[in-house]
Amino acid sequence: MYAFFQNIFEAINSIVGSHGWTVVIFTILIRLVLLPFDYKSRKSMRRMEKINPQLQALQKKYGNDREKLQRKQAELYRKEKINPLGSCLPMLLTFPVLIIMFGAMRNVANEELVKSLLAIQHAVEGLTDPDAIRAALPALDTLVEPFLWIKNLWVADSPFNPVLPVASNALAAVGSSIEGLITAEQMTALQAFIDGEIYQNIILPHYGATVIPGVTMNLLIVQLSIYTIPNGYFILPVCSAVSQYLITKLTPQAAAQNTAQNNTDPTARSMGSMNSFMKWFFPIFSLWICATSNAAFSLYWVVTNLVSMAQQVIFKKYFEAQDAKLAARSEEVDKL
Repeated sequence: MYAFFQNIFEAINSIVGSHGWTVVIFTILIRLVLLPFDYKSRKSMRRMEKINPQLQALQKKYGNDREKLQRKQAELYRKEKINPLGSCLPMLLTFPVLIIMFGAMRNVANEELVKSLLAIQHAVEGLTDPDAIRAALPALDTLVEPFLWIKNLWVADSPFNPVLPVASNALAAVGSSIEGLITAEQMTALQAFIDGEIYQNIILPHYGATVIPGVTMNLLIVQLSIYTIPNGYFILPVCSAVSQYLITKLTPQAAAQNTAQNNTDPTARSMGSMNSFMKWFFPIFSLWICATSNAAFSLYWVVTNLVSMAQQVIFKKYFEAQDAKLAARSEEVDKL
Protein backbone atom coordinates (compact mmCIF):
# COMPACT_ATOMS: atom_id res chain seq x y z
CA MET A 1 0.00 0.00 0.00
CA TYR A 2 2.89 2.37 0.78
CA ALA A 3 4.31 1.75 -2.69
CA PHE A 4 0.97 2.58 -4.36
CA PHE A 5 0.75 6.00 -2.68
CA GLN A 6 4.45 6.57 -3.22
CA ASN A 7 4.16 5.90 -6.97
CA ILE A 8 1.29 8.38 -7.29
CA PHE A 9 3.31 10.92 -5.33
CA GLU A 10 6.33 10.53 -7.58
CA ALA A 11 4.15 10.72 -10.72
CA ILE A 12 2.78 14.09 -9.58
CA ASN A 13 6.28 15.29 -8.72
CA SER A 14 7.51 14.40 -12.21
CA ILE A 15 5.01 16.94 -13.51
CA VAL A 16 5.24 19.60 -10.80
CA GLY A 17 9.00 19.44 -10.22
CA SER A 18 8.75 20.35 -6.53
CA HIS A 19 8.26 17.83 -3.76
CA GLY A 20 6.80 20.52 -1.50
CA TRP A 21 4.05 21.48 -3.93
CA THR A 22 3.59 17.80 -4.78
CA VAL A 23 2.69 17.18 -1.13
CA VAL A 24 0.12 19.99 -1.30
CA ILE A 25 -1.46 18.73 -4.54
CA PHE A 26 -1.40 15.10 -3.43
CA THR A 27 -3.06 15.98 -0.12
CA ILE A 28 -5.87 17.85 -1.86
CA LEU A 29 -6.45 14.85 -4.15
CA ILE A 30 -6.76 12.53 -1.16
CA ARG A 31 -9.25 14.88 0.50
CA LEU A 32 -11.30 14.93 -2.70
CA VAL A 33 -11.42 11.12 -2.73
CA LEU A 34 -12.66 11.16 0.87
CA LEU A 35 -15.13 13.98 0.21
CA PRO A 36 -18.26 11.77 -0.19
CA PHE A 37 -17.61 10.12 3.18
CA ASP A 38 -17.00 13.48 4.80
CA TYR A 39 -20.25 14.80 3.35
CA LYS A 40 -22.24 11.88 4.76
CA SER A 41 -20.63 12.42 8.15
CA ARG A 42 -21.44 16.14 8.27
CA LYS A 43 -24.99 15.38 7.16
CA SER A 44 -25.36 12.82 9.93
CA MET A 45 -24.04 15.30 12.51
CA ARG A 46 -26.50 17.95 11.38
CA ARG A 47 -29.44 15.56 11.56
CA MET A 48 -28.36 14.53 15.05
CA GLU A 49 -28.45 18.19 16.04
CA LYS A 50 -31.97 18.55 14.72
CA ILE A 51 -33.37 15.60 16.66
CA ASN A 52 -31.57 16.58 19.85
CA PRO A 53 -34.74 18.15 21.37
CA GLN A 54 -36.63 14.91 20.71
CA LEU A 55 -33.84 12.88 22.32
CA GLN A 56 -33.93 15.17 25.35
CA ALA A 57 -37.71 14.73 25.58
CA LEU A 58 -37.30 10.94 25.53
CA GLN A 59 -34.67 11.23 28.25
CA LYS A 60 -37.07 13.13 30.50
CA LYS A 61 -39.97 10.80 29.80
CA TYR A 62 -38.21 7.44 30.05
CA GLY A 63 -35.16 8.34 32.13
CA ASN A 64 -36.09 5.81 34.81
CA ASP A 65 -36.61 2.96 32.36
CA ARG A 66 -33.30 2.41 30.61
CA GLU A 67 -34.48 -0.43 28.38
CA LYS A 68 -37.51 1.46 27.13
CA LEU A 69 -35.45 4.64 26.62
CA GLN A 70 -32.98 2.80 24.44
CA ARG A 71 -35.80 1.24 22.42
CA LYS A 72 -37.49 4.60 21.86
CA GLN A 73 -34.23 6.23 20.87
CA ALA A 74 -33.50 3.41 18.42
CA GLU A 75 -36.98 3.88 16.95
CA LEU A 76 -36.33 7.59 16.53
CA TYR A 77 -33.02 6.92 14.79
CA ARG A 78 -34.73 4.49 12.39
CA LYS A 79 -37.60 6.88 11.74
CA GLU A 80 -35.23 9.74 10.91
CA LYS A 81 -32.88 7.38 9.03
CA ILE A 82 -29.90 8.37 11.16
CA ASN A 83 -26.86 6.30 12.05
CA PRO A 84 -25.58 7.76 15.36
CA LEU A 85 -22.09 6.52 14.60
CA GLY A 86 -22.10 7.95 11.08
CA SER A 87 -20.26 11.06 12.25
CA CYS A 88 -17.31 8.90 13.31
CA LEU A 89 -16.72 7.58 9.78
CA PRO A 90 -14.19 10.27 8.70
CA MET A 91 -12.09 9.60 11.81
CA LEU A 92 -12.16 5.86 11.11
CA LEU A 93 -11.05 6.52 7.51
CA THR A 94 -8.61 9.36 8.18
CA PHE A 95 -6.45 7.46 10.65
CA PRO A 96 -5.58 4.51 8.34
CA VAL A 97 -4.86 6.97 5.50
CA LEU A 98 -2.68 8.93 7.91
CA ILE A 99 -0.68 5.81 8.78
CA ILE A 100 -0.26 4.94 5.10
CA MET A 101 0.88 8.47 4.28
CA PHE A 102 3.31 8.41 7.20
CA GLY A 103 4.91 5.29 5.77
CA ALA A 104 4.92 6.62 2.20
CA MET A 105 6.44 9.97 3.21
CA ARG A 106 9.03 8.19 5.36
CA ASN A 107 10.07 6.03 2.39
CA VAL A 108 10.30 9.03 0.06
CA ALA A 109 12.25 11.03 2.66
CA ASN A 110 14.72 8.19 3.23
CA GLU A 111 15.27 7.71 -0.49
CA GLU A 112 15.75 11.41 -1.22
CA LEU A 113 18.05 11.92 1.76
CA VAL A 114 20.26 8.98 0.77
CA LYS A 115 20.30 10.17 -2.86
CA SER A 116 21.51 13.63 -1.80
CA LEU A 117 24.21 12.17 0.46
CA LEU A 118 25.40 9.83 -2.29
CA ALA A 119 25.55 12.76 -4.74
CA ILE A 120 27.61 14.81 -2.29
CA GLN A 121 29.92 11.86 -1.69
CA HIS A 122 30.46 11.31 -5.41
CA ALA A 123 30.97 15.03 -6.09
CA VAL A 124 33.88 15.35 -3.66
CA GLU A 125 35.24 11.87 -4.27
CA GLY A 126 38.93 12.07 -5.08
CA LEU A 127 39.28 15.64 -3.85
CA THR A 128 41.74 16.17 -1.00
CA ASP A 129 42.39 19.90 -1.06
CA PRO A 130 39.94 21.64 1.36
CA ASP A 131 39.68 24.71 -0.87
CA ALA A 132 38.80 22.58 -3.89
CA ILE A 133 36.12 20.78 -1.89
CA ARG A 134 34.65 24.06 -0.66
CA ALA A 135 34.62 25.38 -4.23
CA ALA A 136 32.65 22.33 -5.37
CA LEU A 137 29.98 22.53 -2.66
CA PRO A 138 27.88 25.51 -3.90
CA ALA A 139 26.98 23.54 -7.03
CA LEU A 140 25.57 20.80 -4.75
CA ASP A 141 23.18 23.07 -2.83
CA THR A 142 20.30 22.05 -5.11
CA LEU A 143 20.64 18.50 -3.79
CA VAL A 144 19.10 19.67 -0.52
CA GLU A 145 15.46 20.42 -1.32
CA PRO A 146 14.05 23.45 0.49
CA PHE A 147 10.41 24.50 0.76
CA LEU A 148 9.29 27.85 2.15
CA TRP A 149 11.24 28.32 5.43
CA ILE A 150 12.33 24.66 5.57
CA LYS A 151 15.92 24.08 4.44
CA ASN A 152 15.52 20.35 3.75
CA LEU A 153 12.05 18.87 3.22
CA TRP A 154 13.28 15.41 4.23
CA VAL A 155 14.25 16.46 7.77
CA ALA A 156 11.96 17.55 10.60
CA ASP A 157 10.85 21.19 10.78
CA SER A 158 12.69 21.93 13.99
CA PRO A 159 15.52 24.17 15.25
CA PHE A 160 16.90 21.03 16.91
CA ASN A 161 17.55 19.34 13.57
CA PRO A 162 20.39 20.18 11.13
CA VAL A 163 19.93 20.32 7.38
CA LEU A 164 21.95 17.11 6.93
CA PRO A 165 22.58 14.20 9.32
CA VAL A 166 25.64 14.80 11.48
CA ALA A 167 26.50 11.15 12.11
CA SER A 168 26.25 7.87 10.22
CA ASN A 169 23.92 6.33 12.81
CA ALA A 170 21.17 8.57 11.37
CA LEU A 171 21.06 6.17 8.41
CA ALA A 172 20.26 3.20 10.63
CA ALA A 173 16.55 4.02 10.45
CA VAL A 174 16.25 4.02 6.66
CA GLY A 175 15.91 0.22 6.63
CA SER A 176 14.28 -1.51 3.69
CA SER A 177 12.80 1.71 2.31
CA ILE A 178 15.95 2.23 0.21
CA GLU A 179 16.21 -1.38 -0.93
CA GLY A 180 17.51 -1.41 -4.48
CA LEU A 181 18.76 2.16 -4.23
CA ILE A 182 22.07 1.36 -2.56
CA THR A 183 24.07 -1.83 -1.95
CA ALA A 184 25.39 -2.91 1.44
CA GLU A 185 28.92 -2.02 0.32
CA GLN A 186 27.82 1.45 -0.81
CA MET A 187 26.02 2.00 2.48
CA THR A 188 29.13 1.07 4.43
CA ALA A 189 31.20 3.48 2.32
CA LEU A 190 28.59 6.23 2.75
CA GLN A 191 28.56 5.81 6.53
CA ALA A 192 32.36 5.98 6.60
CA PHE A 193 32.19 9.14 4.47
CA ILE A 194 29.70 10.77 6.88
CA ASP A 195 31.92 10.04 9.86
CA GLY A 196 35.04 11.17 7.99
CA GLU A 197 36.92 14.45 8.22
CA ILE A 198 35.77 15.91 4.89
CA TYR A 199 32.10 15.55 5.74
CA GLN A 200 32.48 16.57 9.38
CA ASN A 201 34.88 19.49 8.95
CA ILE A 202 33.97 20.89 5.52
CA ILE A 203 30.55 19.73 4.30
CA LEU A 204 28.58 20.10 7.54
CA PRO A 205 29.89 23.64 8.21
CA HIS A 206 29.00 24.60 4.62
CA TYR A 207 25.35 23.67 5.28
CA GLY A 208 25.37 25.22 8.76
CA ALA A 209 24.89 21.80 10.34
CA THR A 210 27.09 22.67 13.29
CA VAL A 211 25.99 23.13 16.87
CA ILE A 212 26.02 26.67 18.28
CA PRO A 213 28.40 26.48 21.27
CA GLY A 214 26.70 26.82 24.63
CA VAL A 215 23.15 26.61 23.22
CA THR A 216 22.06 23.20 24.46
CA MET A 217 18.88 22.14 26.30
CA ASN A 218 19.11 19.22 28.71
CA LEU A 219 15.67 17.66 29.20
CA LEU A 220 16.59 14.73 31.48
CA ILE A 221 16.14 11.97 28.89
CA VAL A 222 17.23 13.97 25.84
CA GLN A 223 19.69 16.71 24.98
CA LEU A 224 18.64 19.23 22.34
CA SER A 225 21.11 21.39 20.45
CA ILE A 226 20.52 24.46 18.30
CA TYR A 227 22.28 24.47 14.93
CA THR A 228 23.91 27.35 13.09
CA ILE A 229 21.37 26.90 10.29
CA PRO A 230 18.40 24.98 11.71
CA ASN A 231 16.30 22.99 9.30
CA GLY A 232 13.13 24.71 10.51
CA TYR A 233 11.50 26.62 13.31
CA PHE A 234 8.86 24.20 14.62
CA ILE A 235 6.18 26.00 12.58
CA LEU A 236 4.57 22.94 10.95
CA PRO A 237 4.24 20.91 14.19
CA VAL A 238 2.59 23.86 15.96
CA CYS A 239 0.33 24.54 12.97
CA SER A 240 -0.69 20.88 12.89
CA ALA A 241 -1.71 20.92 16.55
CA VAL A 242 -3.56 24.25 16.34
CA SER A 243 -5.40 23.34 13.14
CA GLN A 244 -6.31 19.94 14.57
CA TYR A 245 -7.86 21.61 17.60
CA LEU A 246 -9.73 24.13 15.43
CA ILE A 247 -11.24 21.28 13.45
CA THR A 248 -12.87 19.96 16.63
CA LYS A 249 -14.22 23.44 17.38
CA LEU A 250 -15.77 23.67 13.91
CA THR A 251 -17.26 20.18 14.02
CA PRO A 252 -21.01 20.31 14.86
CA GLN A 253 -20.83 17.76 17.64
CA ALA A 254 -21.89 19.80 20.67
CA ALA A 255 -25.50 18.70 20.53
CA ALA A 256 -24.59 15.06 20.15
CA GLN A 257 -22.19 15.29 23.09
CA ASN A 258 -24.80 16.99 25.24
CA THR A 259 -27.29 14.26 24.44
CA ALA A 260 -24.72 11.56 25.17
CA GLN A 261 -23.89 13.03 28.55
CA ASN A 262 -27.53 13.21 29.61
CA ASN A 263 -28.97 9.89 28.59
CA THR A 264 -28.24 6.23 28.98
CA ASP A 265 -28.09 5.28 25.30
CA PRO A 266 -24.79 3.36 24.94
CA THR A 267 -24.47 4.35 21.27
CA ALA A 268 -24.83 8.06 21.97
CA ARG A 269 -22.53 7.80 24.97
CA SER A 270 -19.83 6.05 22.97
CA MET A 271 -20.05 8.73 20.28
CA GLY A 272 -19.78 11.53 22.82
CA SER A 273 -16.86 9.86 24.59
CA MET A 274 -15.02 9.36 21.31
CA ASN A 275 -15.52 13.01 20.31
CA SER A 276 -14.25 14.21 23.70
CA PHE A 277 -11.22 11.95 23.49
CA MET A 278 -10.35 12.97 19.92
CA LYS A 279 -10.67 16.66 20.81
CA TRP A 280 -7.46 16.48 22.85
CA PHE A 281 -5.78 13.34 21.56
CA PHE A 282 -5.32 14.40 17.95
CA PRO A 283 -3.80 17.87 18.64
CA ILE A 284 -1.28 16.40 21.10
CA PHE A 285 -0.57 13.43 18.86
CA SER A 286 -0.12 15.63 15.78
CA LEU A 287 2.29 17.92 17.63
CA TRP A 288 4.43 14.97 18.68
CA ILE A 289 4.42 13.08 15.38
CA CYS A 290 5.11 16.18 13.25
CA ALA A 291 7.93 17.25 15.56
CA THR A 292 9.64 13.89 15.09
CA SER A 293 8.85 13.24 11.40
CA ASN A 294 10.17 14.68 8.18
CA ALA A 295 8.78 18.06 7.12
CA ALA A 296 7.09 16.54 4.05
CA PHE A 297 4.77 14.48 6.25
CA SER A 298 4.16 17.44 8.57
CA LEU A 299 3.21 19.52 5.53
CA TYR A 300 0.78 16.78 4.47
CA TRP A 301 -0.86 16.86 7.91
CA VAL A 302 -1.21 20.65 8.00
CA VAL A 303 -2.65 20.85 4.47
CA THR A 304 -5.07 18.03 5.32
CA ASN A 305 -6.34 19.99 8.31
CA LEU A 306 -6.67 23.24 6.35
CA VAL A 307 -8.64 21.52 3.56
CA SER A 308 -10.81 19.79 6.16
CA MET A 309 -11.62 23.12 7.82
CA ALA A 310 -12.50 24.66 4.46
CA GLN A 311 -14.78 21.71 3.73
CA GLN A 312 -16.56 22.13 7.04
CA VAL A 313 -17.24 25.80 6.36
CA ILE A 314 -18.55 24.99 2.87
CA PHE A 315 -20.72 22.13 4.15
CA LYS A 316 -22.18 24.36 6.85
CA LYS A 317 -23.17 27.03 4.36
CA TYR A 318 -24.59 24.40 2.00
CA PHE A 319 -26.73 22.76 4.70
CA GLU A 320 -27.94 26.16 5.91
CA ALA A 321 -28.97 27.03 2.36
CA GLN A 322 -30.81 23.71 2.05
CA ASP A 323 -32.63 24.33 5.34
CA ALA A 324 -33.61 27.81 4.18
CA LYS A 325 -35.08 26.37 0.98
CA LEU A 326 -37.08 23.77 2.92
CA ALA A 327 -38.35 26.43 5.30
CA ALA A 328 -39.42 28.62 2.37
CA ARG A 329 -41.27 25.71 0.76
CA SER A 330 -43.04 24.94 4.04
CA GLU A 331 -44.22 28.53 4.29
CA GLU A 332 -45.55 28.39 0.75
CA VAL A 333 -47.44 25.19 1.49
CA ASP A 334 -48.92 26.71 4.67
CA LYS A 335 -50.19 29.70 2.71
CA LEU A 336 -52.05 27.48 0.24
